[in-house]
Amino acid sequence: MNINDYLTKQLQNGEDALRIVRRHPVTIVPAVGLGGFLILLDFFFLAWWFRHGQWGVGGFVVFLIIGVVLVIRGLYVWRNNILVVTTQRVIDIDQHGFFERNVAEATYDKIQDVRYTVKGMWPTIFRFGSIVLQTAGNNTNLELEDVQRPVELQQLITDVQRQAKAKNPSDLSAAELLEVVDRLKTELGPEGVERLLRKQGKNSHAQEDV
Repeated sequence: MNINDYLTKQLQNGEDALRIVRRHPVTIVPAVGLGGFLILLDFFFLAWWFRHGQWGVGGFVVFLIIGVVLVIRGLYVWRNNILVVTTQRVIDIDQHGFFERNVAEATYDKIQDVRYTVKGMWPTIFRFGSIVLQTAGNNTNLELEDVQRPVELQQLITDVQRQAKAKNPSDLSAAELLEVVDRLKTELGPEGVERLLRKQGKNSHAQEDV
C-alpha cells in the first residue's frame, strides 16, 4: 500500500498531518550505492560473463537482480520510514524491508520530553540527527534516527503540544499528575500527604452533610 494512502487511513476525523519527516537522503547512500555498484560491476564484466555460456548469462542476471533489489529496497524503506506530526498526536512508522511495518504513536498529553541529538561530522554538515519523544507510563518512546533538521522538528512538536494543552487547560496528563504527587511527597513527606488526604475526606463529608 502506498504510504500516503496508508497514512490517510490512519488519520482520525478532524485530524490533519502538519509535517511528514523522513531520514536525510544522504543516509540511503550506502544501500543504494551498493546496489548501484553491483549493477555497474555486472555490466563491466559483461563480456567476461557471456564468454562462459549459459552459466555466465545466469551469473549476470543474478547479479543484476541483486543490485536492482538493493536499490529498490533502499528507496522503499527510506520513503516509508517516517515520523508524522499531526494536530492530535505524533505517529512513528518504521518500515523494515518490504514486508514489515511497525507503527507507534503518542498523543501530546502523553509526551513528557522531546530531545534531539546531532553527533558527528556528517550529521553536523548535512544538518541531520536523531530525535526522541519520551512518553509517560509504560508507553514505548518514539525515535527516528538521521532525521532532517531535528531542531526545527523539536520546536514544531513542542509548539503543537503547547497549543493542544492551551485548548484544554483544565486537563492534567498522567505525567503531570505524577509530578504533582511526587512534589507533594517531597515537600510534605508521606505522613503529610496522608494527613492532607484525611483532611480532604473530612471536608467532603462535611459538605455532604450540609
